[in-house]
Order: sequence, then C-alpha cells, then structure tokens
Amino acid sequence: MKYAGSRIFRALATALLLSALGLVSACGGSGGESGGALSVRVVAAGDNILHEQILRASRTEGGGYDFSGAYEPVRPLVEAADFAYVNQETICGGAGLRVSGWPEFNSPPEALDALAGAGFDWISAATNHTLDRGEAGVRAELEYLEENLPGLVCTGIHASATDRAAPKTVTVNGVTLGLASYTYGLNGKEPPEGEEWLVDVIDEGRIGEDLRALTAASDVQIVSLHWGEEYEKEPSGGQRALAQKLADLGCDVILGTHPHVAQPMEILAGAGGGQTLVYYSLGNFLSAQDEPERLLGEMARFTILYDPDTGTVSFEDAGAVPLVTHISKDFRTFAVYPREGYTRELAAGHAYADALAGYL
Repeated sequence: MKYAGSRIFRALATALLLSALGLVSACGGSGGESGGALSVRVVAAGDNILHEQILRASRTEGGGYDFSGAYEPVRPLVEAADFAYVNQETICGGAGLRVSGWPEFNSPPEALDALAGAGFDWISAATNHTLDRGEAGVRAELEYLEENLPGLVCTGIHASATDRAAPKTVTVNGVTLGLASYTYGLNGKEPPEGEEWLVDVIDEGRIGEDLRALTAASDVQIVSLHWGEEYEKEPSGGQRALAQKLADLGCDVILGTHPHVAQPMEILAGAGGGQTLVYYSLGNFLSAQDEPERLLGEMARFTILYDPDTGTVSFEDAGAVPLVTHISKDFRTFAVYPREGYTRELAAGHAYADALAGYL
C-alpha cells in the first residue's frame, strides 16, 4: 500500500486545502452550468512515451501500428470529461524518418490516431525530445495533424512564425480556454537559425508576453510545462519559483510533465488575487520504464468554474486518479489502467509484478 496510501493521503490533504480555500464544492461537478457559472470538466495525463518495446508490441500484420488497446482501459475516464489533455513526449514524424525508441525517439503517427480515438482533445508536443528528428519531424507531425486530425489541438510546436504568434484557443461549454506549452530544453539541439518559433522553450519574458495575449483572447489560461528533475518526487525550487511567477501573471492552471513520477498538486495565490491550480508532475502515462513509481502515474481531474459576469475562475473537485501501466510478462501487451480497476489477476501477470507488489 506504499504508493496508494501516499497518494490517497496527498489527495485528502489537497481536498481539505481546496475546501478551506472555497475551491471545492461538497458535490461532484458536471459540464455546462454550475450555480450560475459555466463549467468545464478536465482530465490531464502525463508522459506518453513510445519506447521500442511498445513499438514492437503495437505492430500490425500489415506493417503499421495500432496503439488503441493501450488506452482502452482509461477511455471511459477520458470520454467522461469535457476536455482532455495528454503530453505526447515523443515526436510523431512517421516511417519516412525512421521510427525508433530511446534515446532519440521518432514515433508513428498512428499514436496520434489512438490518442484522439481515446477521447483526448489536446496534446502538448513541447518536450526535450521534440527535435529528435529535427525540423523534419516537427513538420511531419504538424502536417499529419492538419490532414488527418484537425480537431486535435496541438501546442508547443509551430509551422511558421505567424502560427507561433496566434494565441491557441478552444471553446468548451461556452468557456474559451487559452492553451500553451513549453519545454525546459531540447537535449542540446536547437531549431534552425531564424526558426526559433519552431518549438516553445521556457523563457520567462516570452511566457509573460504569451500569457498577456492569451488572457486577451480567452477566459481561462492553461499552460503545460515540461520541467523539473527526472525521477524526483518533489518539485524543485525552480519549478516552484516559475509556478509562482505564472500565478502572478494570472495563469489559471499549470500541468507539469517530464519527471516521469508523480509530484504534488497545490493551489497558489497570484499577485492579482486569483488562484492557480498546479500539478507539478503527472508522472508517466504510457511507457516501458521498469521502476515502480515510473509505472504509477496519475490523471489529473478537476472542474473549471468560470463566471462570465465577473470573469472569476475557480475550481471544483480538484484531484487525481492513480494509474498503472500494465506490461504483460511476454511484453506483448502494454495498457494504462485506473488503479481502482486494476485487478489482482492483472497485477500477478505484470512483467514487474515482484517490484510492484509493495505499491499496489
């Protein structure tokens, strides 16, 4: 019960904090209107990392890929939300750029099809692996999305300076959400000279400019940050400092990725009097990493309440659903399950059952 107990305690403590701040109601929220305010139910998943083992397990007889089964167990959770986010850790440049796993990833675009099919509405593509296939990989992913999945919102990468300058927004239940993504770095790689707009890298000055533009174009601002230290269960001082700066700039929600393990969530008070909901790290969503805490991520779940008369943003039922990445003993099946629905039989059949025994 080590993992489950710690996460339950953290969730209870967070719920008490949110209740004290008046940010959680006594009953569950539903999309649409809530007490005069407009509401949007949101879920957010962490790092979707397509390691070589997952690529092999997902090959089809026709030579393509099918990742849909990996997300089937969590599809009801995703589809129940009004708006769903996931961090697509690996660039999806396709077979023309040689599909590969770690250390320099390139994933097939069928991964994007599977995420959209599972109900996700927004992917962040700004990670340290974004330039693993250079500019060509970025352009290939953007072209595939435009041609095949125009309804799947993608942030963090851009086809042009004009695209980079335009605030990314989507309206859900009458609430306009402003979306942006940034990564701490690109594993030493850089965009071509003159194309710095290709990938959004964390820069406080630029984030400030973007947030001002997003605020003018939207009701609620949500920022995805690929940041922090890998495998650390607590946010770094740099994460906390940047989160506070964004809170002071009026950002409403921060979704953190990159550490590959779950980190706490909290509410920050901004300089302007608003509240910012921060998930410092959602951990891994799907991966082939083999350490227990890297197989136990979480899906953020919260309801945004927006009052169109006052412009006030608040939150209801903010918490997280613990997840388990299942890997069969023969490494032919990879799937993400809600911890609540992960049976003893499945646990016994996990490739790393012994290592996970103290966590489930």
